[in-house]
Amino acid sequence: MASGGISIGDQKGLGSTGRTTESMIVRKVAGCILMLLIVNVAGVRSEQSGSYVGSEKCAPCHSDIDGPWKNTRHAKAIESLKKSGQEKLPACVKCHVTGFEKDGGFIDYELTPEMAGVQCEVCHGPGSSHIAGPSAKNITKDPGAALCRQCHTQGQDPGFNYEAKVKGVHGK
Repeated sequence: MASGGISIGDQKGLGSTGRTTESMIVRKVAGCILMLLIVNVAGVRSEQSGSYVGSEKCAPCHSDIDGPWKNTRHAKAIESLKKSGQEKLPACVKCHVTGFEKDGGFIDYELTPEMAGVQCEVCHGPGSSHIAGPSAKNITKDPGAALCRQCHTQGQDPGFNYEAKVKGVHGK
């Protein structure tokens, strides 16, 4: 026993679970640090993401892509929903417009008709940060097949071939 009749175990604060108060404090501090890191990383990501601006804002710098893209099925994607009477179904609309229910994105045909169609930002991410300060760091260059598969699912598009389709996405 240490001075005052308290055992060494009591000084460390052994609880009923056998953990020391010291180890529980370390775990809580580590948990708090982890939460702060997660919050900060999420904050950085949202700053990089920005809001949707529409393909017309991309066109001045990327006219070589914008011109041919306007003739693609992506540019006219909303028309296929209108032909099939599905233009009011949110589960369908989200894959035929840009930034559905996101900051600056498509709301409806009356308020945001300029965001209809699968535009640049569906693949390359919200463009407001890139428009404000063009950099390869604030835009997604190569989104990859996984992004395409969010809409081109096995059920919706069983014959989808990323390697073949990606070549024509810009209309070239």
